Amino acid sequence: MIDFLKKDSLKLILINILGLYLFAKMTEDVLNSELITKIDLWVYEHITNLYSPTFSKIIVFISWLNNLSQIIFISILFLVYLFYKKMYPQIIFFTISMLGSGLLFALIKEIVKRERPLSNIIEIGGYSFPSGHATLSTTLTFCIYLIFKDKVKYKKSFVLILISYPLVISFSRVYLHVHYLSDVIAGIGLGLVWVSLIYLIFIFKNKEKNETKI
Repeated sequence: MIDFLKKDSLKLILINILGLYLFAKMTEDVLNSELITKIDLWVYEHITNLYSPTFSKIIVFISWLNNLSQIIFISILFLVYLFYKKMYPQIIFFTISMLGSGLLFALIKEIVKRERPLSNIIEIGGYSFPSGHATLSTTLTFCIYLIFKDKVKYKKSFVLILISYPLVISFSRVYLHVHYLSDVIAGIGLGLVWVSLIYLIFIFKNKEKNETKI
């Protein structure tokens, strides 16, 4: 438990503040139709310059890899691994993080009720803000980072891969015209703020427990 929660509290607080800012700023601008909505439309119109049949097929496949069913499957495999390794605090942390972020983005979608942009590539229902794909991919990779950051040998490569995953997924959603840019930025921010908050609570509870023992 101590190895899982050691150091980096200040970094986590800064990440929490960054995530909160990204999410809150996108939410405010979308609700008030401020500058970001104009940027959304510009990106929506100009990202078509990247379109090609082959590239679109690749992007559809990348986006499919982060569908809810795939995320659930990956999460279950990850939980099985954690159970096998008897990493019980990590299991609780990961489960709360994934379930919580899933519930949060679904609830916020119903509150904001932003209509999706029109897509000629794939059909999808539901509301647009925030992006569930961006939220869950950020949550998943951030959890993996926090659990294994002190165990990996090639940390820079590890971090680069984990950062790349939600960014690529987010790009795919904007490319496919199923989300605006602000939707995916808000989703990334929501994932960051939620996971860092849960981890900080774990750190606080662990510190409180240790102090009580003394």
